[in-house]
Amino acid sequence: MSFFQDVLPLIFSILAIVAVLYLSYKFSKYLARKVNVATSSNNIKVLERAALGQDKGLAVIEVCEKYYLIGFANNNIEILQELSDYQPTKPSLEPNDFLNILKQTVKDKVGTKAGHTDGRSKKDE
Repeated sequence: MSFFQDVLPLIFSILAIVAVLYLSYKFSKYLARKVNVATSSNNIKVLERAALGQDKGLAVIEVCEKYYLIGFANNNIEILQELSDYQPTKPSLEPNDFLNILKQTVKDKVGTKAGHTDGRSKKDE
């Protein structure tokens, strides 16, 4: 009897926490989708972003088929230059998720330790 009185509430608590985390994940994905749809525009797009500090950065934007390099800080946004010869790059077909990056990093480290910089091991020779 003591086992069920001690373990059952623990199992239900763990299941409740897992359910709350799962629902939070699904809700955040739903909200992100809604925000992206609400803020999507055919005339204004942020193509690339680079952070230079906590509240500072650079961005390449497209406005009505023209490209601009802008700088932004706390309360300031400036057009630094119009990029007349800018060619946007196509995203890679292979997503850069954590697993792919980890595999590539491990592959590079193993190749470097074996004396090769191109990822080959001594067996490949």
